[in-house]
Amino acid sequence: MLNIPSLLLTFLFGGALRAPVQQPGFDELSIRTIQFPSYHIENLPFAVIEGLQISPALPRPLSSDSLNAARAAFANITSLTGTSISDEAIEELQGRYERRLWGAGYKDITGFDAHARPLGKLSAAPDYPTPDASKHPELKPMLAKVNASEMKEYVSHLSTAYATRYYLNANASAPAFWIQSQFVSWLGIEQVKLANNSDFDQPNVIGRIEAKSGDVNAPIIIFGGHLDSTSQTPYVKAPGADDDASGVAVMMTIMRILKDSNFQAETYAIEGHAYAGEEGGLLGSQTLARSYKDAGKEIRGMLQFEMVGWQPDTPTNLGKSSTISVLSDPDITMSTHMRKVVAAYVPTAENRNPECGRSCSDHYSFHDEGYPVVCIASYGPNDSNLNPGYHTTNDTVDKLNFERSADFVKAGLAWVVEVAA
Repeated sequence: MLNIPSLLLTFLFGGALRAPVQQPGFDELSIRTIQFPSYHIENLPFAVIEGLQISPALPRPLSSDSLNAARAAFANITSLTGTSISDEAIEELQGRYERRLWGAGYKDITGFDAHARPLGKLSAAPDYPTPDASKHPELKPMLAKVNASEMKEYVSHLSTAYATRYYLNANASAPAFWIQSQFVSWLGIEQVKLANNSDFDQPNVIGRIEAKSGDVNAPIIIFGGHLDSTSQTPYVKAPGADDDASGVAVMMTIMRILKDSNFQAETYAIEGHAYAGEEGGLLGSQTLARSYKDAGKEIRGMLQFEMVGWQPDTPTNLGKSSTISVLSDPDITMSTHMRKVVAAYVPTAENRNPECGRSCSDHYSFHDEGYPVVCIASYGPNDSNLNPGYHTTNDTVDKLNFERSADFVKAGLAWVVEVAA
């Protein structure tokens, strides 16, 4: 393995050398194949990807001098690997953390032939019933079990028990194992699985409630969040309380309440997912979504929870219990239905509909396999009220409002019951 000189690494990572990476596919000079939102595919050294993301943001729009300067900063690496850096790669990745842009800005499709396997044909939009709280009295006692302190407990553990949950950290599997242990205590060991990722040592976690019909091949209702975190010092400190311990906490709380309420859908299985490696380009969710597609699994619907804890007072949410943003893409039918769920079951919430943007979170992995998806968050990527601590070491539990973000548990429970009808 070739090694980059320490001086160059110090430049790339702001004076703090990155921890040794155990996974051979992610050493400094490993070539990763990444797909940008425009569907442009490019091969880049891993150190270039990480280095561009955490580097100080250059003024936009990028000038030719800025583009050349960005390339020059990585000239030693590209020379060693025989690669080049496109304008699009610099535009998407350079200074990404400082610019507070949502997600990695790409899908990592290394080892996956995107040309041999085109994007999945979208299935017909599910024929969900119109949300109507009067038709689901079983939800009332479930909604009464929503507890803000439970969410805070989960987020506190995930954001403080581990200095970082970065998917390439030496201890990256520990938070996954903790989520697994919580699932096992509620669901039983036979209903909990770890789905390993071949390139890195952080597994996806799956908790399952079988269909009442007993059909093990029943279509699946999925909801999830990503368990990894990142920051400007991802190998050292990345609490990721909002991004996305808050989303995982919503997922876990929903699973706990469903099981505690003995809820089973008649003809659908229910799964709660915690995805690994989202910050590395939707790695874990891609693996899972492809495996479900290859196995012929039918998905009734997939709901992603992404950064739900940051809930500031704004001129538009005065008098509201929370702000819930139902992201409008990639499936307008799914987002329209989700907004109706929020209106019916959490009418006190500010109900917004901003755009997310391609590959912004794990639901896009399932969308690309042809499954119906929707994502909800406090705010969208382009909103001025996006958490100012996003992708920094300041994304901590004390900044979050759990009384307000508990509304996401209510919306998620209602969505599951409505979609299961």
